[in-house]
Amino acid sequence: MIHKTVTYLALVTGLLCSSAAHTALAVPALPAANTTSPAVQAIHTLQGVEMAAYRAATSFYLYNVLNRDPQQYRKMQTMLSEGDSYIAKADNPALQLKWDALKHACTTAKFTAEGGVADTDSIIAVDAALIDLTAALHVSMKVQRATGTVAVNKMADMLYDEYVTMQTMTAAYLKLSADYFGGAIVASRNGNVDIAKLAIKFGDQLGQLNRFYGKHPKIGPLLKDITIRWGFVKNSLINFNENNVPFVVGRYSEQITDKLLQAHVISL
Repeated sequence: MIHKTVTYLALVTGLLCSSAAHTALAVPALPAANTTSPAVQAIHTLQGVEMAAYRAATSFYLYNVLNRDPQQYRKMQTMLSEGDSYIAKADNPALQLKWDALKHACTTAKFTAEGGVADTDSIIAVDAALIDLTAALHVSMKVQRATGTVAVNKMADMLYDEYVTMQTMTAAYLKLSADYFGGAIVASRNGNVDIAKLAIKFGDQLGQLNRFYGKHPKIGPLLKDITIRWGFVKNSLINFNENNVPFVVGRYSEQITDKLLQAHVISL
């Protein structure tokens, strides 16, 4: 069962956090887009909402997996506040409602008396709200591209797609880890994300990006670092049932996605 790994997770948490405890709650800043285009700026704001949404949801899952670790709860609250700032800037009532649904799901979860874990309905509520919001955000980004006649940049778009793919894999992995029943109930109600398939896509695109940007003075080093970190976490993502290490996956995912966002903005 998933929660038999708690002792191991506590050990891993201590090892990984000891050297960076003072930065654990730092908000990952989305770099400012180097453009005056209102449409591109609007897309950038929507991407900020998406970043905050994924980070808040994954912190919720880790809060549950790590025995309601208060640090993960504070991190979730920090990301929800960050998302509030982005969604206010987006000034989109429909997206505001979807953001509020995610925020409500994250902050009103019910926990079982036995084991103190979030109940299945609470996990499903966070998952469903995250899926609903991110789908709407992608539609809004597409509209901004069309109405603002934003030029297509295939490789820059691939960098952002890598970011989304990594976040999707991580959210799916941590959702399963947070489910007391090992994902059996959550997965059957909301459908499965094929993490292995997404991992193949991520690896393939990472190879393309390395070939294209490898000699870029700023993006190249970021991709090299991402590639190293991806090598460490890939098998853990794919082999969920054999080696369930949610804290490690969550930590590496943050590092990878932070660098993908940096590379994406540089590429614009």
